[in-house]
Order: sequence, then structure tokens, then C-alpha cells
Amino acid sequence: MITSLPKRLLGGLVALAVVVAGGTAGYWVIGEGRWTPMDCLYMTVISVTTVGYGEILTGMDQVVHARLFTVALLILGTGSIVYFASMITAFIVEGELQTLLKAQQLKKRIRRMKEHIVVCGAGSTGRNIIKELVAVDVPVVAIDTNEHTLRELVDRYPKAQISYLVGDATDDEIMAQAAMATARGVVVALSSDKDNLYVVVSARQLNSKARIVARCAEMAHVDKIKRAGADSVVSPNFIGGVRMVSEMLRPTVVRFLDEMLRDRRATYRIDEVSLVAGSPLIGQTLRGAKIRDRFGMSVLALKGTDSPWQYNPTADDVLVAGMIVVVLGSVRQVAELRAVAAGAAMPSAVSAASAALP
Repeated sequence: MITSLPKRLLGGLVALAVVVAGGTAGYWVIGEGRWTPMDCLYMTVISVTTVGYGEILTGMDQVVHARLFTVALLILGTGSIVYFASMITAFIVEGELQTLLKAQQLKKRIRRMKEHIVVCGAGSTGRNIIKELVAVDVPVVAIDTNEHTLRELVDRYPKAQISYLVGDATDDEIMAQAAMATARGVVVALSSDKDNLYVVVSARQLNSKARIVARCAEMAHVDKIKRAGADSVVSPNFIGGVRMVSEMLRPTVVRFLDEMLRDRRATYRIDEVSLVAGSPLIGQTLRGAKIRDRFGMSVLALKGTDSPWQYNPTADDVLVAGMIVVVLGSVRQVAELRAVAAGAAMPSAVSAASAALP
């Protein structure tokens, strides 16, 4: 098996070392000290490697069993060298084969993916993006030129739906391999604004319906990237400034949000759910929908298609088709509400409450 190759390679090296050491000691013992250890080692090496320089040990033909020992050494030495060489060849060939097979498996897996997020760039920003997507159980296809970084991410989250492509996201062929046609969104997080602009254009051509969020270092480039096709543009410098002000003015709120993101008991997030026509929630008031009782979540805001935001809505607010419901809940709770909002049957309050128990 491929996984045992390193052990077999080490075994071949040890066997070769034992033969060389044994041959050197054997000549020394047979010659009763008449030859120096270096001459014994040299004779062993040229015998094992079948160089054939001749008998360099003086008077070897007069020593009993010396030539018989050389014959045995030739057989054992040649065998150990052949085995060691075959292990090196297998290590190289099978190692490359393993890499090739893994790459093919990744490509097949990506082709089967749907409703995933393509993350272009796995640098300091991209890694945090991928970490958050993994936390909320969203499948990811990461693209970066650094294969080591991508493998580290996959190894760190072995149970997550992460696939990756090694290459430059500005290469149209690489983008095409990321199953862009079935992706729900693209996050462009390269270090250069020019590269981000190009990737946004490429992604929009490959998928006209995907939501595209791009990183932008310079605020002067925000409008250009939006006109190129990005739905939203995020400036780390601007966000960082806002965060520092929040730390100064409302540190407890910031600490609450940070601890919520890092809570290991459950992955709680402020999320949004769209109500589609045919959902059993349509036409009901928040009191009648009993979102808190059935799903265990708090409704923070409502946004109708043609109406402004309703913050901290009342129990008498009516849910209509096309409305966005902003909730605070776990990943599982949000998924259950999203299924009902898409038209699935409404769960009973009893079953939802029992499912929420640890």
C-alpha cells in the first residue's frame, strides 16, 4: 500500500546499512586484523555495488573463507541495493500517482457540488472566510496558488465540505473548474484590487445569478468593482476602523458578538431567511407563526419587498411572500426555518422543542 512506502523505504535503507556494516566487520574478523577498517569498508562497498575493482585487500587469496564471504556479501548486497532502489522508485512513482489520483477525486467532487461558495484567495482574509463558512455548514471550493495552505485547511476541517483548486483565480480555466454554474456565491479575497476586479468580471460571466462579494483595499476602487458585477464590496480598512470605534464606544456589545461567534456549545449566528410563495408561514402574524416556540429563535427584524426595515417587530406584524426575516439562532434552527420558509410542512411546537434539547 502507498501508506506503507515510507516504512519500506526505511527498511531497505536499514538492510543496506546492515549489509555494509556486517561486511566491514566480517572482513576485519576473517583477516584477523591484518586489514584496516577503512580497507574493509572499501572492499565491502565495491563488492556490494559490483564496481569490480578487484581484491584490494592484500593477501586476500591466502585467507581462509575470505572469498566465500565475498560471494555471500555480493548476493546479500546486490539484493539489498535492488530492494532499496525499487523502494525509492516506488516512493517517487506512487507518491506522484497518489497526488494525481487525489487531484482527480477533487475535480470530480467539485463537479458534483451545488449551492456552494467559491472562495478566491486563501490568504489571511480568505482563511477566516473559509473558517466561518465551515462553521455554518456551507460547502466551499477554495482557489489559491499555495497548495500547502489549501491542504492545511482541508486537514484542519476533515469533516467539512471543503474542496480546493491549486491555481490562479484570474485564470479563466481555473474558475471554470470550480463549478461556477451551480455555485450560490463567490467571495473574491485576493490581495490586489486589480486581480479582484478581473475575477469579479470573470465570475459574473460564468454565473449571472451568483452573489459576488469582493474585497477592496482602496475605497476609490469600490464603485469600479461594483460596476464590474460585484453585489457587495468590503473594505478591510473601513471595517477595521468601524470595529475600533465600536471597541471604544460599545465594548460589551462587541464582546457579546465575538463570544457568540466562538461559542463551542452551538454555532449561533444572526441570519436571514427569505419567505417564498407557498410557505405555510405566509399570511400569518409573528404570534401565529410561533417562530420562537417552534424553532427556538428570536426574530430581530423584518424587511418586505417594497417596505423599510421593521426592527424589533411586534407580534402582530404579518409575514408576506418575499419578506426577509432576520433571526438569531443556531445553524440547525436556521436550516429548519429556511426549509419551512421554502414551503416545507410546519413542525409542531412539541417536536421542535424536543429537538432543541441537548
